[in-house]
Amino acid sequence: MDHIENERADREKMTSNKAESIPVNVDFILNHFRNRLFPRTISTYKSRGKQLEVFGKDEMIAAYEDSDFVDCRVNAYPSYTQYKGIQRYPPDFIFADLDLTTFKSIDKLEGALSTTLRIIGSKINGTPTVLWTGNGYHIYQPLNSVVLEEYEQFSQFDYPSLIFIRFAEFYLTSGKSDPSHNPSFKSCMIRIPGSYNSKYAKNNLVKIIQKWDGYRPPISLLLGAFHAYLVDLKIKEMKLQKRLEKMYGQGFANGTSKIKWIETLLQTPIDDYRKNAVGLIIAPYLINIKKISYQESFLILKDWLSKCNASAKLNDNFEYRIKYSLYTAIRKQKLPMKFVTLKTKNPVLHAKLSTLMSKSKNDIE
Repeated sequence: MDHIENERADREKMTSNKAESIPVNVDFILNHFRNRLFPRTISTYKSRGKQLEVFGKDEMIAAYEDSDFVDCRVNAYPSYTQYKGIQRYPPDFIFADLDLTTFKSIDKLEGALSTTLRIIGSKINGTPTVLWTGNGYHIYQPLNSVVLEEYEQFSQFDYPSLIFIRFAEFYLTSGKSDPSHNPSFKSCMIRIPGSYNSKYAKNNLVKIIQKWDGYRPPISLLLGAFHAYLVDLKIKEMKLQKRLEKMYGQGFANGTSKIKWIETLLQTPIDDYRKNAVGLIIAPYLINIKKISYQESFLILKDWLSKCNASAKLNDNFEYRIKYSLYTAIRKQKLPMKFVTLKTKNPVLHAKLSTLMSKSKNDIE
């Protein structure tokens, strides 16, 4: 019975130590936020990721303790950052996510972290907080910022403050951030050091690798690059629209159009050609034809591949393949191959899909 008592004592000691360290780490994180404003939302393992609004630090800590310090997160932005479509709070916190699943090795991940810290240092003279989260790094960099909607140079663009926090992550990580990470003012949920990440059975303690030095670089250091990015984005959207109209006709780029043979493919598990189907057909279709978000597209592809796996086992890291294909579709604005091209590339699959669609007379190729 002694070993049982020893285990109980160890757990009690660990819980006691955690109860002492979490308030310190909550303070550390809150110091990243301008004026430590409340209310803001938190989430825990017990809340199953659902965001709960809290009105002070003590309420945060009580919720974390109630969840055994597992999956403790807090929103980097306070509630009510927008009111009736009006942006009321500046984009003053950059959250970059470097996830191991988007890299082929731990060495590549470490290289991406080094590159990111070097860019942040050289571009804005920043020294951000870096956390190990169990399977990658979170990077937190506060800024001295402004509401971009209030400035004429950004008034021609939709939601510039929101787009900025996404741009900054991509720009400062040199495009190496997790493409599935798509923060907004309502979902910029960051982890508390000393808590645990339930996704991983081992090495799941959230640890501080580097502490923010307290300096808030001015957002003006990034606005030139950001404005150029917005202009380039608008040009690319216009070019994509023209390509879509050239390939599929007028009015085909409103996000409601469907290509029947690809819709049929999404309902059809296949034994072969899965890599090409993901990268050359489905990912570009979901992102650039149907205008579906990265997160929803990821789930659709994952569901389709699970059905394919039941038909014939997948033998590659297809989660990486999905992320890479969606990322490429977004960055390069790729369009899916045409049905006539599939006939050349894979006549067997072309014939199978043709048979399945044989009853329909309104096929869009």
